[in-house]
Amino acid sequence: MTLQASQPDYQRYSMASLQQALSGADGADAARRQRIEAEIAQRQQDDEAAVQRQWAARPQDKPLDPATAALAEAAAPFLRSAGYVLLFAWVVLRAAGLLETLQTGIRSYVFAYLGLLIFGVCLLCGKLRAAVWLRWLAVFWSVPTVLALDFLFLQPLSLTVMQFKLAPGYRLWSVLEAVLSLWVIYYLYRQLGMPAVVAACDARGYKRRDLRIPAILGLILGMAGVAFQLHASHGDVAMQARTIVAQRYGPGYAYHVSGVGQSVTPQRTLHTALVQVWDDKRILQVPVRWPQ
Repeated sequence: MTLQASQPDYQRYSMASLQQALSGADGADAARRQRIEAEIAQRQQDDEAAVQRQWAARPQDKPLDPATAALAEAAAPFLRSAGYVLLFAWVVLRAAGLLETLQTGIRSYVFAYLGLLIFGVCLLCGKLRAAVWLRWLAVFWSVPTVLALDFLFLQPLSLTVMQFKLAPGYRLWSVLEAVLSLWVIYYLYRQLGMPAVVAACDARGYKRRDLRIPAILGLILGMAGVAFQLHASHGDVAMQARTIVAQRYGPGYAYHVSGVGQSVTPQRTLHTALVQVWDDKRILQVPVRWPQ
């Protein structure tokens, strides 16, 4: 197509028409050729600015450069394996919760372990940001998960033996659940710390987290939980609760306080406690309360 106007308005032309005019008679004229090239350059600049504004509004839509895309592709197998492990753990724990509900009648929370499902789906979708935070959380929960077995060492051994004797399946599952959780934590820490995953996160500009911080926070949380349990079972309130229950049941039983608290009523404030009472045949859960 040849433009015949002496002073054509190139702003009205489409990009295809400009390219065609550039190769035609208008392109042979130096002044017109300069105007056409300037118009093409301006439109390209405007298009690039529009794309940049779109990426600023929705950065997730921005395509990766070839090098970053290659690193993300190399990290994908590690993310997928970690995602499948999370989904496996979620299925096992939810099935165990439903089985416990059927056996005890105590309803488990529907949203329990929902984080495993969410993070698992994110990893299967290749979300590197989820990998960064999940590795941080894995380090954070390592010590509290170990201390979830506190019933093995914070209560009398005879009570632990009796619990396994009366409910071996439930107590064994408590141990296996902690072992499964520790294995998942270790697997996530290892898989999400692979060089391919770290390189892909660096290429996307995700800041490397100092894993000493979650380790210290997890240790503080775990030790605080242990300290609370020790206070609950050996403090002054616990001693008083044990004395009250021992007066009721007599010397033929052993006693252990598993929890203490307070109950506020309009008339007064009460101490509350839960005392486990056991002999060689049974275990009783005895709640007790008395005025402060």
